Amino acid sequence: MPMELRQLRAFEAAVRHRSLTRAAAELGLSQPAVSMQVQALEEELGLRLLDRLPRQVLPTAAGEVLLDYARRLLSLEQEASQALVDLRGLQAGSLRVAASPTIGNYLLPEMLGRFRQRHPGLRVIADIAPSHRVAEALRGRQAEVGLVEVEVEADGLVAQPFCTDELVLVVPAGHPWAGRPYVEPQELLGARLVAREPESGTRALVEARLRAVGIEMAPAMELGGVEAIKNAVRAGLGVSFISRHAIALEERLGVLSAVPVAGLDLRRPFYCLHEARRYASPALQAFLTFVLGEECGGAEGIAP
Repeated sequence: MPMELRQLRAFEAAVRHRSLTRAAAELGLSQPAVSMQVQALEEELGLRLLDRLPRQVLPTAAGEVLLDYARRLLSLEQEASQALVDLRGLQAGSLRVAASPTIGNYLLPEMLGRFRQRHPGLRVIADIAPSHRVAEALRGRQAEVGLVEVEVEADGLVAQPFCTDELVLVVPAGHPWAGRPYVEPQELLGARLVAREPESGTRALVEARLRAVGIEMAPAMELGGVEAIKNAVRAGLGVSFISRHAIALEERLGVLSAVPVAGLDLRRPFYCLHEARRYASPALQAFLTFVLGEECGGAEGIAP
């Protein structure tokens, strides 16, 4: 016995006003239209719901039973409509972001703070993983958007650059190179290199750029995280190539120094990833607009 919301709405209004005429005025319908809705509901249920008296209508016993359910259903309909309006207006909802380590640890917190100021009703869940894991999270629907340090080639994913990063040669305070305007590439051959793990996209980029200027550096030490590498450099265990974003605090404190390498360009774009064929929720649309637009001011923006 199907019941339509419009029938329940007409019935509930008639009971509340004790009048088909006043119910019609509230619903913006004619009195005969409201009467027909209630009659159709009665026919579908096989029960009389209203006693139609000369000056008013009153619910029957069956009408009293239905009234409570009707009001709950109509209330749920209103809640559902409001929830969708809130989602569309970004007053509610959630977004899952996956980011590679440098972005996740050093850029994303500030970015999310700025994004939350614009959309305080949105809940953002962030996961940090290597770039290839970020791509896997998107394909596995474990994240809606990814932020990575290398361009990931994967079917169905759209990669858009959103800011320019620069890897820099980092040395500890007191190192002979600290404070120099630059070092020559050949000088690197005598240095102990503290490198990321072999599967790191950052390491692959550094090695490729070094080879382009004729330098091959075998790592003296491999560590799996930027913080561990920074601590190793501070301890005098070697030098490394790290994102400038990741050493901002240490540079201010004077414990690490960034030294240019003559002729070595270590700039790279950071990429925003999302699935091409996935429905873009209002929250995802807002985040993409934020990241790809000028609002992403925590990063340096795309270099001209």
